[in-house]
Amino acid sequence: MLKNTFALLLIALLATLSFQALSEEDAPGIDQGNPAKFKQFEAPEQSVPKYFSMDKVVVNFRGEGKAKFLAVDLKFMSYIPQVVEVEMEYLRPILKNDIDRLLRNQTYSKLKTPDGPDQLRAEILEVSRKTLKEHRIYPDLLEDVYLGRFVMQ
Repeated sequence: MLKNTFALLLIALLATLSFQALSEEDAPGIDQGNPAKFKQFEAPEQSVPKYFSMDKVVVNFRGEGKAKFLAVDLKFMSYIPQVVEVEMEYLRPILKNDIDRLLRNQTYSKLKTPDGPDQLRAEILEVSRKTLKEHRIYPDLLEDVYLGRFVMQ
């Protein structure tokens, strides 16, 4: 009886581990060395930048007693129209959430420096590329992000 129970537990454990291994291979955002893990886009006929806008992003941030709100307008640039016209629009709520989280953790003293806004741009670009990669979009297709408005109040 004990041998049969042990054998059944061993079989159940092996089946579970096999199922997990198969599931992880198909999971988006996990690098399995598969060259086709990213969505494929057709190259545009002309190399003209396209933009995706996120206007009026306002958050409470660590103003250190000097400011309470941080407001930015963002424009994301890519040379692949499908990335900004379709994919980023589809990911807008996720991007907004991730960028809001990043902005809320900024400090007044960091942002008021001459290169503070440029550092923020780089961080926003990094967070956005990470989100794209998690959704099977090659992150370097997002070329840059620009701040249209940058207000600490």
